Amino acid sequence: MKKRNRIFKFLCLLLCVFALTGCTKPITTVQDKCSVMMSLEDYDQGEKFGNYGEKSGTYTINEYAKEQGYLLPSPEFNEFMENKIVEYVSELKTYVNEKGEKPYLNQTDKYLRAIATFGGSKTYVGETSNLNYQKNELWVNYDAWLNEARNELGVEKCPDNNYVSYYKSVFNSTVSAYTTTITPVDGEFNGITLEGKTWKEAFDYGLIEGLLVYPISFLLHTFTTAFGTNGWGQILAILLVTIIVRAILILCTFKQTLSQQKMTKLQPELAKIQAKYPNSQTNQYEKQRMAQEQMALYKKHKINPMGMLIIMIFQFPIFIAVWGAMQGSAVLMTGNLLGLSLAQTTSTAMFDFSSTVCIVAWVIFLLMAAGQIVSMKVPQWLQKRRTQNVQKLGKNPSAEQSQKTMNMVNNIMIIFIIFMGLSLPVAMAIYWFITSLISLLQTYIMQVLLNKDDGKKHVKYKTKK
Repeated sequence: MKKRNRIFKFLCLLLCVFALTGCTKPITTVQDKCSVMMSLEDYDQGEKFGNYGEKSGTYTINEYAKEQGYLLPSPEFNEFMENKIVEYVSELKTYVNEKGEKPYLNQTDKYLRAIATFGGSKTYVGETSNLNYQKNELWVNYDAWLNEARNELGVEKCPDNNYVSYYKSVFNSTVSAYTTTITPVDGEFNGITLEGKTWKEAFDYGLIEGLLVYPISFLLHTFTTAFGTNGWGQILAILLVTIIVRAILILCTFKQTLSQQKMTKLQPELAKIQAKYPNSQTNQYEKQRMAQEQMALYKKHKINPMGMLIIMIFQFPIFIAVWGAMQGSAVLMTGNLLGLSLAQTTSTAMFDFSSTVCIVAWVIFLLMAAGQIVSMKVPQWLQKRRTQNVQKLGKNPSAEQSQKTMNMVNNIMIIFIIFMGLSLPVAMAIYWFITSLISLLQTYIMQVLLNKDDGKKHVKYKTKK
């Protein structure tokens, strides 16, 4: 029963951890969302309203709405909306020129049409001076023009409320899932126009977004621009950013990490203490005595048993930030690696057997999985090796149970990370693979330092003798 409770608690904790990884907000402006919506269907003189999905050959909004018996937009309604859009685009150009706002990619018609079609300013009442480009909201123009069209054309020529609700929900759900919008400069990324964000603006979305997500994304953009957006440039950028992030983490948690390595090295002595109290799981006195001797051993070697918790608390926001930056950096979505887009979901690419990119995706995924397994198992193997010489001293049920639980926790963590790797972009799988290599290098360096320290102590001891 206790074992089941521990498993249940760990699974709940793990679920909370990965749920919290979604707590970073996408650094996305209303203008970005409008641009994403515009990319879903190429409006041409208002003739394609409601044909979302036509480009990809999937079911369109109008086809579904017709089957449901909704009242579809008439040609007259489309023409009315087109005239409104053209007028609003003209007003936007005048506004930008008068206010001296930044060029917004020279106010290309496609970009401004996106804002006119899917956004709008509530302060606008036909006067340019009332426009507020920076405070656009989704669907403001559409709702206002829909009401005007119903009054001018009649409700029978305008879409009904069921159609409008479905139309909006399709676009809203799609754009809410599009988070790849972080860029420090204006530009077009995979056919979608995005406006640049500043570090100061990033803080408006949250503390983690401003303090960590944006700087990491900025580094990814800077390095990728320097190396080239040909796929390999993104790989080099991810490599450098991973090294920088891990270096900072190692420097900030070096003392605690070294303490944890010392604990691994003390496993033989801890095992001897545990062997002295075989009934500690049921006998309260033995349990207390064992805890006292363990704490005395930690104190003697200047080890903080809570070091691992400190490391986890420090690493967690970094983990969330890197996750958010990798998913949000627009520059990572450009270019491809041997034909494979780094923006593509790993599992989608792996099972796309109609293309050779599936081979590249499988190689990346298997490398990531192998790296995670080895990097997380090596500390366990080292610990087992250090305690094998004291196995004959006797078994402590409590210690054995704790060890089994720890092994199970590590195994579940490995499985969960590998599973999550399937649902994340290829860029994140590459990041995890590089991270696993750095973790292995860190473990090796720690072992060298500890062995060197042991050698010095041994020499001093012999000199005293």
